[in-house]
Amino acid sequence: MKRLALAIGIGVVIYAVALGAGSLLYGTGAIATGATHNDCADFRHEIAKERGIGDDQVPQSEIKARTQACLASHELSERHAFRSEYLFWSIWPAVICAAVFLMWPLWARALERQEVADVVRDASHLEPGA
Repeated sequence: MKRLALAIGIGVVIYAVALGAGSLLYGTGAIATGATHNDCADFRHEIAKERGIGDDQVPQSEIKARTQACLASHELSERHAFRSEYLFWSIWPAVICAAVFLMWPLWARALERQEVADVVRDASHLEPGA
C-alpha cells in the first residue's frame, strides 16, 4: 500500500510540474501554438506515390517545402494548446513513471532469477577437473 501511495505521489508531482509549466506559459502568453511534425503526414511517401518513384528518390527540398507549408497552416488557439499539450499529454509521463516505479521490484527480481539461472547453467557445463 505504501508503494502504491508513493507511485501516486510521483505521478502527481510530475503532472503538477508539467501543469505548472503550462500554466506559467499560458498566463504569460508565451505558450507555443504552432504545429509539430506529428501534425503533418509522411511527405516522402506521399510525394513518391504521386510521382511513381521510390521513397529514396524523393528530393529532400520537396519534403522540406511540403513540411514547412503544412506546419505553417496549423495554428492552435492558446486555450487549445494549453488543454491538449499540458492538461492531456502531461498525464502520460506521470503514468509511465508511476508504472515503472511500481514494476521495478518485479523487474529486479526477474533479472536476479535470470542471473542465478545463468550461473547454474554455466556451472553445469563445466567439466570436472578443468
